[in-house]
Amino acid sequence: MKIPVITLQQPWAQFIMLGWKTIETRTHNKFKCLQGRRILIHASEKWDNKWFELASPYLNHEQLFSISALEKMKSSIICSAFVNDFDCLGPHDSKNALINCTSTQRYGLFLTKIKLIEPIRTKGAQGIWYY
Repeated sequence: MKIPVITLQQPWAQFIMLGWKTIETRTHNKFKCLQGRRILIHASEKWDNKWFELASPYLNHEQLFSISALEKMKSSIICSAFVNDFDCLGPHDSKNALINCTSTQRYGLFLTKIKLIEPIRTKGAQGIWYY
C-alpha cells in the first residue's frame, strides 16, 4: 500500500518529528485530501534559513539551543503522523504551527499520533507524493 508523503524543509520536518510542531501550514488548501489519513514526513535536503525568524517566538531556550544538532537528517522520511483535521488557521494556532498565522491566510494539517521511524533515505518532491 502506498502512503502519502509531504516534504518539508529543515528544520520544520524535525520539529514535527519532535512534537514541537503539531500543525503543518500551507497557503493553499490542496492538502485537505489528507484529512483522516496517516502520512509520512520527509525532511528535504534544503535547510530553511528563515526558520529562526519565523519559529523562535514560539520555541523555548532549550529547544533553540538543541537545533544545531538537527541538521543530520536530510533527504529522508523521518516519521509518520495522523492528520486529525484540516482547517483555516487563526492567531490561536500560531504556537502549534511555529509560525505567525495572522499575517497571511494559512490552512493547517492538524497532526497527532506522531511515530518515529528509522530514517528512509529517499528523494522528496513538492506536493503530495507516495512511498
